Amino acid sequence: MKRILALSFGLLIVVVVGVLLYFNMEIPRKWNYKNELLQYSWFEPTLYTLSTLLFVIACALIIFACKPSNKKRGLYLKYGDGTIYINKKSIEKNVLHTIAKYDGIRQPSATVILYQKKKASFIDIHVDLFIAEATTIQRLLTTMRTDIKKTTEHFSELPVRKVTINVLDQKILKKRVI
Repeated sequence: MKRILALSFGLLIVVVVGVLLYFNMEIPRKWNYKNELLQYSWFEPTLYTLSTLLFVIACALIIFACKPSNKKRGLYLKYGDGTIYINKKSIEKNVLHTIAKYDGIRQPSATVILYQKKKASFIDIHVDLFIAEATTIQRLLTTMRTDIKKTTEHFSELPVRKVTINVLDQKILKKRVI
């Protein structure tokens, strides 16, 4: 989103600079307000200075918008002895490995959202799954939630802010699993 805004703002500035320079060009058919503004001694140097400044800013914004990005989906954690990179996929695999310990769980899928803040980073986890057996679902979900939170915090050394577990119903989805 930042790149789209930078590109559109840069193109807008280029158009404005073009209009300003066109306004200062010698045209046989001159407008009254153009002649009035050109009578002031400060108008032309100010116009050229602003045009140059806006053109430089526009070029910088367009270059920023067009350069490739290599943002990785993970967190960089700085410690006293070095920096650790934690990948989003590794945390998702850890969550799925934790869920695999429970019987009666079918087709789990985990989504991890990583937040990197200046003061403290944290994790949100969302899990979708089917439960084959209908006994003690509430207790199973609370133990799964605490187990997922505990293992993820131990694995990533980051606090888990929220763990949501969504139990899906096969009849409502109308998906047939073969």
